Amino acid sequence: MNSVEYVARILTDEGVTWMSCYPSNPLIEAVAREGIRPVAFRHERGAVMAADGYSRLSDRRRFGVVAVQSQAGAENSLGGLAQANADNVPILALPGGNPLDMLFVRPNFFAARTWAPVLKRAEVITRPDQTGNVMRRAFHALRSGRPGPVLVEMPGDVCAQPIPENAPGYSSPTPALYGPSAGAVADAAKKLVEAREPLIWAGAGVMTAGATDELRVLAELLDVPVYTSMPGKSAFDERHPLSVGAGGSTVARPARQWLDDCDVLFAVGTSLTATPYGQRFSRDKFLIHSVIADDEINKDT
Repeated sequence: MNSVEYVARILTDEGVTWMSCYPSNPLIEAVAREGIRPVAFRHERGAVMAADGYSRLSDRRRFGVVAVQSQAGAENSLGGLAQANADNVPILALPGGNPLDMLFVRPNFFAARTWAPVLKRAEVITRPDQTGNVMRRAFHALRSGRPGPVLVEMPGDVCAQPIPENAPGYSSPTPALYGPSAGAVADAAKKLVEAREPLIWAGAGVMTAGATDELRVLAELLDVPVYTSMPGKSAFDERHPLSVGAGGSTVARPARQWLDDCDVLFAVGTSLTATPYGQRFSRDKFLIHSVIADDEINKDT
């Protein structure tokens, strides 16, 4: 078994049932032999966007997987991967790669190095016996922490070689979960209960965590209005009496009024990134910020 065949076997073990693709890539035929359905697109961007859409509609145990050819195929994937990175969407990208001795030779395209700024993780399979380790790290990144696209580049010469019998095997990683201290949760709850005009700002992270029901229960329990960002638009039913709507660069008047008047703002599942396409709020409010990535906290002023 070579690295390409091993990656196909790992995808099967991880429950992957289909893979978007743009030929040619030896992984396409390898996954088909494993019972995974390859779906070919007319352009790499379309293949990446199909994987993106699947991930957005799935929980964090299932991900869109996309395979494209090396060089131009990897280059054409940029737009879709950058969008997934901006929207925190987990995608596993598996482009072919140049032989190792040609990776750094101009104008050959080195996807893992060039696209690293728009990826959560990028790695190259540099030895056949490291295939299992590389794929374990990739799936760990997909399942844990802030979601985002992960790329594993598969150089043609390395991945065609047989994997040694004594090579490390693959073990499916479990998600790494963590949260605030019990004291911090108690302090936040006390602030919300004592607030004069509290407001909940819900983002896409609420949906990623599968916490839409919990958000509704909290809002109803405390009788707190809920505003959602555009990425988090489905986190709270806008037909609910406590909804003040969703907003991007434009927003309904009730939402803007609550953002201006609230004294305690509970932001959950959102980075609160300052952007021309989002709403701003004054920092004189008491802010409770709950988000999976700690580098999103205290980021903007």
